[in-house]
Amino acid sequence: MKIAISVQDADHRDPGVARAIHAVQMAAYAQEAALLGARDFPPLRRTVDDIRRGAERFLVAVDEGAIVGALGLAPDDELRTLNIDSLVVAPERQREGVGRALVAAAIDRHAAAPLSVSTGVKNLPALALYAGFGFTESHRAFKGEDPIEVVTLRRAPSQG
Repeated sequence: MKIAISVQDADHRDPGVARAIHAVQMAAYAQEAALLGARDFPPLRRTVDDIRRGAERFLVAVDEGAIVGALGLAPDDELRTLNIDSLVVAPERQREGVGRALVAAAIDRHAAAPLSVSTGVKNLPALALYAGFGFTESHRAFKGEDPIEVVTLRRAPSQG
């Protein structure tokens, strides 16, 4: 189903915006934790204040005034990339192109920067999404107290 969403920069320091991003994150991360079989999933510990005080810059997907998806970007000094720290879509809005629109907007806004993202190796929908945008595997690692295998993907800057 095609939808008419707009992708825009968001001021995550605004309490209302932070709460809306947090609500989408909690719903999406609960779903991802179940997909990955994780009993303890660190993104579910994130608070509204963490979002408000964090270094991430957010893009949000908005439909009829409601935030239905969010993508957070922050520099990764180790990888020397701009890292997609979070990409979440409200579960009831998944498979509608919201995540694709957010990733496309991030690439468009930061075409000159190499991008990176990490996700669970069992998160096949996310891996397919990123592969469609030219992300390739950089490395894998086990992370967390309840170890989850995570793959880090990279995308070279756009040529143009």
